[in-house]
Amino acid sequence: MRPLSAKFLCLVLTACLVLELAGCGKKKQRPGSNKVIRVSTALMIERNFCQRIPVQGTVWPIQFAVLSSRTEGTLDVLNVDEGSVVKKGDLLFQIDRQTLLNRVTVAQRELEVSESEVKTARIELNLADIKKKKAKVDYERADTLRQSNAVSQESFETAELAYKEAEAEYTKSASLLRIAEAQAEKQRNNLSIARKNLADSEIRAPFDGIITDKYVECGEFVKGGTQIIRLENQRNLEVICMISAIHYNTIHQNKTRAVFSIDKRPAGEALVTYRAPNVDPLSRTFKIKITLPKDTRLVSGLMCTVDLIVKERRGFGLPSDAIQIRGENTQVVFSVKNDGTAWQVVVRPGITDGKFTELLGIERLKKRKFVVRGQTFISPGDKLSILKELDLSCF
Repeated sequence: MRPLSAKFLCLVLTACLVLELAGCGKKKQRPGSNKVIRVSTALMIERNFCQRIPVQGTVWPIQFAVLSSRTEGTLDVLNVDEGSVVKKGDLLFQIDRQTLLNRVTVAQRELEVSESEVKTARIELNLADIKKKKAKVDYERADTLRQSNAVSQESFETAELAYKEAEAEYTKSASLLRIAEAQAEKQRNNLSIARKNLADSEIRAPFDGIITDKYVECGEFVKGGTQIIRLENQRNLEVICMISAIHYNTIHQNKTRAVFSIDKRPAGEALVTYRAPNVDPLSRTFKIKITLPKDTRLVSGLMCTVDLIVKERRGFGLPSDAIQIRGENTQVVFSVKNDGTAWQVVVRPGITDGKFTELLGIERLKKRKFVVRGQTFISPGDKLSILKELDLSCF
């Protein structure tokens, strides 16, 4: 075997020295030994926690009416416009007033004529009755005299004929009276119809309210049933919501509180005043109504957000972001020990209300400071550097 040259040995020794020097600087460090996490802390806040069902609702008037024409004709009186405030009994509009008024006048005159004819017929009947009674007396006298041969047969027959003519005249007069009375009754009905048509042509406000829509203009020809105006009582409003059937047993009439808002601005609250007795089988929803207080700022037609408060209690809690999920769905928060390290606390969340979540059974720790910012990468025992102590009441 050939001996190694001095030059080759020198190269091998140099390479070994370089490798040794390179490995000397890489000492293994204990994980987390110098790890410091910057966090913000806060005391738990005590407040009312509400479990809410957020839904959308529409404001409707409790009292409203779309007033239509009852008769056919020209709309010749229209006393209101959109936005007009009216009182119960005010005349709103009238259809063909002069024509219908003329018909009433004609019917009155015709009734007066018929009643006069009735009076005349009664007088004639009375005269016929008098003549009948006189003819009967003459006939009975002639019959008595005939039996004693005091008058001739011809005189008797003349008295008999006069009596029969008087009876026929009486019957005719009685029939003419009945005809006159029937005619008068007909004219009386015609007058009643004419007056009703005149009354139907006058549409008056059924309640206090405001005109929100006008569908025709004065002077237009309308048929019976044509919609003219819409009247609403803006002082009596309600919010109507359709809610998923899964919440049916959690909503209670006259118990469940509803809080209204528009564009995230508070707009009042009230109790649920109506819950439908059934669930719609097609949409799987049910209807609720909430009568609004008199001083509400809402108006009909608005869509508003409704928070239905199904559970409410006072307790302690933290911002929902402060709660972390570790392990197998274990929910924890972190507090700061006296030595400045992280302490993991297993919690049982209650009601989540907005940005905060209620923590159950943790009242004993109400004076401890919990991490509310920077908690994402914390592990138990990590060193913590408190940047800021926050006041959760300002959140």
